[in-house]
Amino acid sequence: MGKTPKILLVLGMLLVLLVGGKVILSTLNPPDDRKLIQEALAESIKASQEGRAGGVMDKLSDNIKYNNQEVGGNDRDIARYIRDNKPDIEVENMEPEVRGNEATIVSPVTLKLSMLGQSVSRSLKDVTLIFRKEADRDFLIFPSTRWKLAEVRVPDE
Repeated sequence: MGKTPKILLVLGMLLVLLVGGKVILSTLNPPDDRKLIQEALAESIKASQEGRAGGVMDKLSDNIKYNNQEVGGNDRDIARYIRDNKPDIEVENMEPEVRGNEATIVSPVTLKLSMLGQSVSRSLKDVTLIFRKEADRDFLIFPSTRWKLAEVRVPDE
């Protein structure tokens, strides 16, 4: 056996051990739901500010709703808007109320958007963000669940 196949075999075994270790650790010591939701929200806000649409889209439910209207299926439009305009979103209260597979955050939100070369800032009171645990995959293979933003409710102002 040559040197290259041995190296590939060792690297493959290390990869299997790392993935297996992660699965075992996450099964034995599941992370806190509140922390997972806060991390998902913080990561998507940062990705939005940087114009990384993929980082935001990963955190959105396929069936996302805005004020009880389905907006799923508009992924390209949402991604293009994020990439082109890099919206800056500030959520004041990031503490979720978790009930089973659903969590709610009610918070004032400040939006800073660029539209047609103009910078627009809006403050919204009592925006409701609803997260749900949804089926997903780790490493494109292993089934898992993730907290995803499933609904946004903005009061009429």
